[in-house]
Amino acid sequence: MNLHDVLTAFETAYTPDPREGLSVTHSVLDSKLQIEVRHQDQNALRGFDVVAEPLETEQRSADELGRDMAEVVARELAYGQLSAVDEEGSFKRIVV
Repeated sequence: MNLHDVLTAFETAYTPDPREGLSVTHSVLDSKLQIEVRHQDQNALRGFDVVAEPLETEQRSADELGRDMAEVVARELAYGQLSAVDEEGSFKRIVV
């Protein structure tokens, strides 16, 4: 599966959140697409990562996977309070 196609589908399906201080970035490494969502509030940097690492047996198309990633980002942002980093310095990681 072409991860750049997944990213294009994500960008098409995702409606940007207007809150100030929010950033949504991506990286493609090997066979993994990672969407990083970060928000700097008054107290801390908060956020989460949404990761897609499709297997060769993946049943979803690139469009479906991109839409699924967009839905996860939108749903997590709708909760309002994003998690800060954990004790190990990592953000919450959601695998799609």
